[in-house]
Amino acid sequence: MTTRSPLRRQLRTATRPPADRIEPSEVDSTFDRAYWLAHCDGYRVDCGAGRLGFVERVLDDGVLAVRAGRLGRRLLLVPAGAVDVIVPRAEHIWLRSTTILGSEAPEAAH
Repeated sequence: MTTRSPLRRQLRTATRPPADRIEPSEVDSTFDRAYWLAHCDGYRVDCGAGRLGFVERVLDDGVLAVRAGRLGRRLLLVPAGAVDVIVPRAEHIWLRSTTILGSEAPEAAH
């Protein structure tokens, strides 16, 4: 059985300031929303109703092209302003609402 030394515990806790002393600018300084929105290809997209689909690509005007449906046959265009939360580590996006600019139905096979 190993016990942790009190000195090691003090050193570990001393490296971080208490939560009430962290300035808001320190917390968000490394997260750049615009960067992650521009690089979210392949991220899962969820809305209030559940899973919507996956980001296929990001268009130049800040619109996300999202593959939706069980087989990913529908292409939905979602404005970047509808994105509420981005979690890069989990490659996951949540939308504020289900605002969709347009959709493309799958082409019928001839």
